[in-house]
Amino acid sequence: MGSEKPCCPAAAARKVRKLSIGGTLIGIAELDTILEEVGRLAPASDAEARAELLARARIFNYIPPQAEGGYAEALFQEYRRTRPSEGRE
Repeated sequence: MGSEKPCCPAAAARKVRKLSIGGTLIGIAELDTILEEVGRLAPASDAEARAELLARARIFNYIPPQAEGGYAEALFQEYRRTRPSEGRE
């Protein structure tokens, strides 16, 4: 992870973005960093992208085991939204 640690709680809070997961808005720490890193990996498949997104999100966020599918889907949709030129047909 190439980003520096935040200097204080306020700086850390600025690195949180919200995603809708199961109909609830959930704050995801370091979302932009996660999306950027997975984008640089250029995963070969959607399944590989989902797995990488979830693995990296776990580094900064608690993800309940029963919610992994919802998190993976929300992260993947945001990944696709931010990289429309990489979308698969």
